[in-house]
Amino acid sequence: MLTALLPPDRIRVPLGSHSRHALFRELVELALPNADTATLEAAFQSVLSRETEASTAIGDGLAVPHGRTRAVTSVQVAAGIVEGVEDYSAPDGVAVRVCVLVVTPEDGAALHLKVLGRLARLMRNEALKQALFASTDADAFVAVLQRAEAA
Repeated sequence: MLTALLPPDRIRVPLGSHSRHALFRELVELALPNADTATLEAAFQSVLSRETEASTAIGDGLAVPHGRTRAVTSVQVAAGIVEGVEDYSAPDGVAVRVCVLVVTPEDGAALHLKVLGRLARLMRNEALKQALFASTDADAFVAVLQRAEAA
């Protein structure tokens, strides 16, 4: 379940960043709150590296930046509502409004794909997307995900 990986303390509404790279760094720090500088930097670089391959903004205001690194030993997830990040939009031209970051261990390719697949399935639901966009705090964001996963 995605909500097991994403407690309210890993969600920020709204996120405070105003550029794509700052957003990634903010989300990495949110996902790894007790990590040392080296771990944070390795996770951040893994996300940046993945982003150079293709944008992780998937459209309709959604983005799932992700990376794999030896610096983590388990799946780490953070999310939030994005406001004012002009340099992060999907090929459809829609600016990112909801962002979910996923960082997994380098040797966890299957788990990485499983988490990304779960997110993709949830995000196809238009009512879910609109409810996430309307979330006013972390608890509301989690409640939307919990309802979606229960359905």
